[in-house]
Amino acid sequence: MPEAPQAEHFPGSSAYAVPSLVKDLVDQFDRPLDFLRELAQNSIDAGSNRIDVSLEYVQDPAAARALDLPPPAPGGGYAVIRVEDDGEGMDERTIDDYLLVLFRSTKEEDFTKIGKFGIGFVSVLALRPERVRVHTCRSGESWRLDFPDYKSYEKFLVPELREGTLVELVKVLPRESYAELAAQARAALVFWCKHSEARIYFRDRSSGEPASCVTEPFDLPGGASLRYEEEGTEILFGFTAEEKPFCGFYNRGLTLKEARQVLIPGVELKVKSRYIEHTLTRDNVLEDANYGKLMKRLKRAARSELSDKLRKDLEDIALRLSRLNGAPSKETQALEEAWRRRLPFLRWLFAGYFSRWKRSDWAIFPGLCGRVYSLKAVRKAAGDAGRRVFFDSAPNNVTKGLQSLGVPVLIPGQWVELAAAWASARAEPASQAFILPRVLPEEGLPGAHREFLQALRRLDADSGAKYRGILAADFNTPGSSIQGRLFTVQEKPGSLSAADQAPVSSLFLLPRARRWALLHAGHPAFTRLCRLHAAEPGLAAYLCLKIMRLHDGEVPHGKMSRYCNLAEKAELRLLQAALRAAPSAGHSADGTARAEHDLRAGPGGRR
Repeated sequence: MPEAPQAEHFPGSSAYAVPSLVKDLVDQFDRPLDFLRELAQNSIDAGSNRIDVSLEYVQDPAAARALDLPPPAPGGGYAVIRVEDDGEGMDERTIDDYLLVLFRSTKEEDFTKIGKFGIGFVSVLALRPERVRVHTCRSGESWRLDFPDYKSYEKFLVPELREGTLVELVKVLPRESYAELAAQARAALVFWCKHSEARIYFRDRSSGEPASCVTEPFDLPGGASLRYEEEGTEILFGFTAEEKPFCGFYNRGLTLKEARQVLIPGVELKVKSRYIEHTLTRDNVLEDANYGKLMKRLKRAARSELSDKLRKDLEDIALRLSRLNGAPSKETQALEEAWRRRLPFLRWLFAGYFSRWKRSDWAIFPGLCGRVYSLKAVRKAAGDAGRRVFFDSAPNNVTKGLQSLGVPVLIPGQWVELAAAWASARAEPASQAFILPRVLPEEGLPGAHREFLQALRRLDADSGAKYRGILAADFNTPGSSIQGRLFTVQEKPGSLSAADQAPVSSLFLLPRARRWALLHAGHPAFTRLCRLHAAEPGLAAYLCLKIMRLHDGEVPHGKMSRYCNLAEKAELRLLQAALRAAPSAGHSADGTARAEHDLRAGPGGRR
């Protein structure tokens, strides 16, 4: 039987020309397992479609001998790490001229390749292995290289042909440390290679688990809002409310840098480009001319394509929120959160008056009853409403009245203060700013109510006619801010009017300034006064009108001493008219006269 062909040995004295320099380079890798990234990078550059990374723990002496290793010490063993690919491999020229020469790479000036510094393979020594063995084959040549340390190597021409390259590291390791090493190796592989263009599989053979794929689609954690692509470059944009958004840079899917920093406010992003590279220390992106061009491209895309996407998203969110009328629900919460995530980028995009003017037609502010509003509409309405922007929690008579007049009423949310600030206005609840009482038809009121209202009108007319008329109304409409009031006054009864309308002074009653008084028919005081009217008509009317006049009218500021006597005379006329209207059965005409005399005596008599 013919003998099996033997490997031909080509001894090498020194792996690299300057061993001390190699040691310095090895020491720069402060995370030893990062060598997995370097090997994956070499495999991808070699055209690999699949890369298999495996670990196993070897304690059995026979298994150690099969790996050309001495038997392990009692209680100890070897951790064996293998990285195998199906790429084009290396021939002797590639090995001698590039693998074993620092700072030289076959990938220089080739933007389809990742590593260009020629020092990636040195990283395998960062783990301080007992041995590194490389099996590779190309152009009919099959080679094995053994590195016992960073100072020397041995090279063998072997007869067995293989596909691709296998790198095997052996490290003496206590059994109790192996599980941690395997977990760290997988974590390093996921961090550096999760978006690799080649499929990468990881397997811990000692655990008995099958191999699992660690690569995943190129995407943002919450999904990309926009994908921007051009030759050699792909950029993913996502909206976020994080103060420091996530950003990641990748070359052919391998991580160059992942961090949290503001490149574009309110935007998280991932950039995969063949034009960007890592620094010599492998811990950052090289900020060269290509990086500068990429940053300009990012800003351009943010102000154009991403800006268009923001408008579409916010207009859709605003419309859906407006149809829900802000009613609490899971859908409402999700839409509000989606609006919140887009707010920081919106602020950045709308920074400056010209930027807001240019985009003032975006209908992004959700209003009640299915309506959405642009900044232009909000700004115009605020100017007509005393620099106010209105909002309310639910549709009601007031909000519907305002919207029928073309006044925007927003749903409560983070957009309200934003719209108010951009419109140079203040935000105010619509139902606090306006009233819209419902006037009750007199013929539908109970008889006692009608009689009391008629008595009030006569008494008001006899004492100076402060009001143009007195009517009953319903203040208990949804969202009404005057449900607790006994009365209100309006220029036109039952109309939409300001809740903070300045009262008309009781001291100067010109006919054109008189308003209508509306009494809340559902107020408990109104009900009690109606019952009192049946027994003491004059007293009930007097008490009611006195309440109304005390709360409707004021002495001009700083004029109290000048006009207080006149105000007392107005009250005197009111009480005199009340006494004349209905003297009680137990009083004579002389008693009425005496009461009027006491009133004229001044405040003491009145009390």
